[in-house]
Amino acid sequence: MNLITDAINMIRDIRGIGGMISMWGGLLNMSQLLGGLVFITKVEGLAVLITVLIMLMIAGQIHKRTPFSRLTGLCQLPWLILMPWLVYRLITFEHAVYFQAWGWLVATLMAISLAFVALDVYRYSRGHKQYSWSQ
Repeated sequence: MNLITDAINMIRDIRGIGGMISMWGGLLNMSQLLGGLVFITKVEGLAVLITVLIMLMIAGQIHKRTPFSRLTGLCQLPWLILMPWLVYRLITFEHAVYFQAWGWLVATLMAISLAFVALDVYRYSRGHKQYSWSQ
């Protein structure tokens, strides 16, 4: 079990399918990774960076065992805690405009993604175990 290799393989598999899912995954993860690296000296940036790295490793393990499972999105559950905290920090503390823009972008993308996760879990419970675009 190599957490980094498994995450990279998952990303490669998703990119191989292409289309909107590949673009969405890239937008979601790259905004967190790059922004987290740019703002690593801020507690919010570091928290986002650590969270996305952990999420990618967990998603890689889920994908390794059940490729393209609708449950892969469950790796995003830490955002149920991190997102309200991030929004609180953005509202309460004064930040540079570019940091604010990145923070709100990340929070918005994660809110959308969590809505997709809820829908995926519902569909999974109804017997739709894999994404239709993966078949």
